[in-house]
Amino acid sequence: MQKLQDKELELIPFIRGAIKLYQKKKGYRFSIDSVLLADFVNIRKKGKLIDLGTGTGIILLLLSLRYKNLEFYGLEIQKDLYNIAKENFKINKLEVDLKLGDVKEIKNLYKENLFDFVVANPPFHKKTGKKYTTEEEKIAKEETLATVEDFLKAGKYLLKDRGKFFMINKSDRLIETIHKCVILKLIPKRLRFIHPTVNEKSTHFLIECVKNAKLSGEIIEKPLILYKDSKSKIYTQEVEKILNEFRR
Repeated sequence: MQKLQDKELELIPFIRGAIKLYQKKKGYRFSIDSVLLADFVNIRKKGKLIDLGTGTGIILLLLSLRYKNLEFYGLEIQKDLYNIAKENFKINKLEVDLKLGDVKEIKNLYKENLFDFVVANPPFHKKTGKKYTTEEEKIAKEETLATVEDFLKAGKYLLKDRGKFFMINKSDRLIETIHKCVILKLIPKRLRFIHPTVNEKSTHFLIECVKNAKLSGEIIEKPLILYKDSKSKIYTQEVEKILNEFRR
């Protein structure tokens, strides 16, 4: 890890130094999406939580600041990111059962109905032929190795009855996502739309589903506005609070 870290990685403090983590200087780096998803997670009991496609481990690191009574698990398909996540958990002294594997092979990796909570930040884009800086970035952003449906099916398999599934995706995939969730009996119970500014349309949505719940009682939360205006790219007070005081 030392050789890799010297040449390719940088160590950054985050949440006012509450956590620190390695990221690649070039290639895949976590974005605000991961932070907003972690903030959206709402848990009120002990249990087991798995992050599908954990990347460098940012979501589990953030959740560990807020939830001290969870058992953390992670699954990552890319070996470089898996190794970085392992190091990030180590330097933050967070115990995580991390596996290198594919969500499409979930039945070979875990027992069914094992988890109380599943979190996923899947690739947003369908295959487009777009060129990316690295193959690693392409896999993280585009459905190259796994689709949203693959993540949903894995979540359905892993969750106990009435377990919760949390995810972020692009707003133009909302109906597709909800349709597939309902078919899999991951019933949407809470939604929040993310807007770049107060005057712009939603670009992403956050969703909480409950396995085998009834079709009723859905909650649409107030919109989450990222920036005060489109030119300055200065975060709103709410986003700044999330970034600076995640432990709340």
